[in-house]
Amino acid sequence: MKNVPVRKVISLNTERLKENRCHGDILFPLGFYTMDYKEPASFLDCHWHDEMEFLYMEYGEALLQIGDRKVKVKSGQAIFIHGGEMHSGRSLQEPWGFSAIVFHPALLNSNPYDQIQVGYINPLLKSQHALPTHIRGDEAWEKELLHQLKKTFELAGKKEYTYEMLIKSQLYVVFSILLQHAEPDKEHRYSGRANQLKAAIQHMQMNYHRPIHIRELSAIVNMSAGHFCRYFKKIVMKTPIDYLNDYRIMKASYQLQNTDRKIIDIALEVGFNNLSYFINRFKKTMGVTPARYRKLEK
Repeated sequence: MKNVPVRKVISLNTERLKENRCHGDILFPLGFYTMDYKEPASFLDCHWHDEMEFLYMEYGEALLQIGDRKVKVKSGQAIFIHGGEMHSGRSLQEPWGFSAIVFHPALLNSNPYDQIQVGYINPLLKSQHALPTHIRGDEAWEKELLHQLKKTFELAGKKEYTYEMLIKSQLYVVFSILLQHAEPDKEHRYSGRANQLKAAIQHMQMNYHRPIHIRELSAIVNMSAGHFCRYFKKIVMKTPIDYLNDYRIMKASYQLQNTDRKIIDIALEVGFNNLSYFINRFKKTMGVTPARYRKLEK
């Protein structure tokens, strides 16, 4: 029998598409992460968070969807993601990996009455600047920005004494470069239509255990069923049905790992009313059958 690798659920949060986790802690709200996707057709699942994020492509090449925009990111390039922006990604026919820092904007705060806070930080927090998203490294300022980001990531990874001070100083350097190259028009970055999808996605997350119809979802965002399906796939990189079924599989995998309930009961609870279809769908998504997955995880 051919060995099939088990797919791990590697989205940053397995309970909600909107992340509900603390990056760092209340005193230093910054988290550092590294992700490796060894499978050629692997996905970074669509999600969003209130924090800002810098993502640095360590190797490979991927297509990232950030709001309404698709960005092809190559090794050695970086992405800046504003707080609240929906984003997802998939490999371009090869393994890929990245490092990322995710941090609350409050980390940038200075004295509330000084020029740094009033002149730079407050406008940044109020989204009054359209900062560059894709840092390619083509221009001199981009090369310098990538250099400063790599230093920031190194500090976040080592966590040596005073690293918090050094990272905050590094972020000031990074944002000083970005602000010098901010664009005057921010309409290309903010999309109310993309944000509308959040309500439909959260509706699926809350009601995944029951049948959900496309017209039910399209009504939430005030689109026709056909338009909704096309736009959903553009932003999330999956059809609504594929996303819903993958979310159900994610819920089922958690149950398989943490309970001894019968597989058929788990299938019914997460919204599959046909056991055979559930097993086939689970194997397609995770690489093994539910029974095999449970055995391997336990």
